[in-house]
Amino acid sequence: MDNGLNGKEFAKKYIAPLAMDFSSSVRFTAAILGSIGLGVCALIVATHQGIGLFPDSIVYIGTARNILDGRGVQFLNDVGEIAPVIQYPPLYSAMIAALGALGLDPLDGARWLSIFFYAMAAFLSAWIVRRITFSVWASWFACILSLSAFPMIYVSSQALTEPIFICFVLIALIMLGEFFETERSAMFYSAALMIGLSCLVRYVGIAFVATGGLAILILSKTRWTSRLLAALKFGLIGSLPLAIWVARNLFAGGSATNRTFSFHPPALKDLLPAIDTAGYWLLPISTVENLPFLSRAVVGVILLLTVWLLSQSRYLKTRDVQLLVFWLLGYSTFLLLSMSLNDQPLYFDTRTLALPYMTVMALAVTLICEWLQKKPALPFGLRPALAALLTLQTINGIVWLKQSYADGIGFATEQWRTSELIDFARKAPDRALIFSNAPDFIVTLANRPARMIPRKINPDTYKPNQHYAAELDGIRQDLAQPDSILVYFDDDSRLWYLPSPAELEAMLPLKVIKSARGGKVYRWDDSRV
Repeated sequence: MDNGLNGKEFAKKYIAPLAMDFSSSVRFTAAILGSIGLGVCALIVATHQGIGLFPDSIVYIGTARNILDGRGVQFLNDVGEIAPVIQYPPLYSAMIAALGALGLDPLDGARWLSIFFYAMAAFLSAWIVRRITFSVWASWFACILSLSAFPMIYVSSQALTEPIFICFVLIALIMLGEFFETERSAMFYSAALMIGLSCLVRYVGIAFVATGGLAILILSKTRWTSRLLAALKFGLIGSLPLAIWVARNLFAGGSATNRTFSFHPPALKDLLPAIDTAGYWLLPISTVENLPFLSRAVVGVILLLTVWLLSQSRYLKTRDVQLLVFWLLGYSTFLLLSMSLNDQPLYFDTRTLALPYMTVMALAVTLICEWLQKKPALPFGLRPALAALLTLQTINGIVWLKQSYADGIGFATEQWRTSELIDFARKAPDRALIFSNAPDFIVTLANRPARMIPRKINPDTYKPNQHYAAELDGIRQDLAQPDSILVYFDDDSRLWYLPSPAELEAMLPLKVIKSARGGKVYRWDDSRV
């Protein structure tokens, strides 16, 4: 035996630690995968009506359909014309299209992507906490909180980019943390690449190009010249995918991201929605809306307590915790800058603050773990308080899942799933030209090409459309073709710049061939010509 050790001593010194590590790894894997499996099953059941759809989702799905059809990254713009997609990055739609190439309808592909990255986000949160605390129960607790959190359930039950974006950013954090520990160049380049890909999922990924470079400058232990070079290299690699996409946008559409900028710093009251959204992480929505002062007080106390515990924590010296703080501060700073400079409205809603939830949650679990390691016995009054808080934080997610299961979400509700107008457009003959005041609905939900009816007012300039009469003549000729139809949805948000059904009936020889809940279908009427 080594160094003259007998069998028992050798086993105690060498075999036992390996067995303990193996046992710990098995428990970690079993606990995490079991919990994720239950969470995934719940989300699959809850979305059996279909993935939730809102206006952004319509663009993502419609763009994926165009990619599948060989038309590239294009969709209907705000005035109903097919144009290059500029306002949204392309990777999410491209991933949906890739699944479509394997035979999945884009609506189903978006659903399974959301479910997969919902599970991946829970695993990554557990992995991060495990790297920091080496605790099985703490990592499992982080996994449970990710799976049951309203922000993650909300974004993962809809066709949204957030689940993928969150996973890419967390993977980059893990890789960068590994690079700081091992100085393996593969981890450095992989982290930069993941950040670059995140920019092609959501433009806000650019925040982590800057944050990652700053983290390298401050946290790296090498000479300052090496740190500066590494930070510049990280920034170059991380921003390259977005730079290529922006160049495409400028060439194809004449705009980098279809945004305008001016300086309009937010007032303090503009930041209150962020506190209220954070309230949804912990308290029922009804409590936050009806008792905002109580909700804000709870959020404020917990935030201050977290900051205080973090300042006292030995884990603050670890690179993973430092990166979590960097990620949180970098993202928050970018949101404030965007709110101050970007003319497009920015909402501190559940979508926007889903990533901060994941970082704050990982930090909170880490701090709780450290506290319990120092004081295993919780004060009696604190036990029911923590249990109540953990129970309350699951309510919003459960209610949302119940709503999704019962009726669907957004354009996946029964009203849209069983829409006779959508079904009529879907079953129209292949040669039929379809016009509508909502062609994006038809393209996405019926998988049929559709055109926008002429606009009475230009929604960009708020001035009368000078080509309105000529466009009416054009639609008149097209509607006269066999089987062509006009599908008009009762969508008030579009009526201000489009002609009403009565105006169309007065100006065009149309007849109603189908009336249904939510609108009408028209066809050319030869008797009125």
